[in-house]
Amino acid sequence: MFPMAAKPFDISFGDSTGPRGAYRAKISGLHVKVAGRPAVYSATDVSPTGVGLSGSTGMRVGERFEIGLYHRGVRVGGPIRAKVVRVDKTFSGLVFEDLDRRNQDAVHRLVLDEQKRQAEERRKDRLKKS
Repeated sequence: MFPMAAKPFDISFGDSTGPRGAYRAKISGLHVKVAGRPAVYSATDVSPTGVGLSGSTGMRVGERFEIGLYHRGVRVGGPIRAKVVRVDKTFSGLVFEDLDRRNQDAVHRLVLDEQKRQAEERRKDRLKKS
């Protein structure tokens, strides 16, 4: 009989969730249109709970907006209510508020499709190295 270690093994992965508590996907070609503003913002990343916007947006923490998500020019979600929770010189972070089922499904699909794409890329890389 083998003695059991108190902690037989420990597996840890780099945390890609950050303060959001959800997986963040960096999706090429994802943009955000904010109702009442002429600009279209590039998304730095998206998670099931929020979206990051690149650049100086002129937003203030606490402001609420209605947004639309666009992937390669095609609307994939919206209108979505969002609240600004973080702003600095190069980034604004918005958290989604009260997502309805349709928008929740659209955001989850975006994130899941990107996770699948990344997994396929990793698989291809492993095959090349074999």
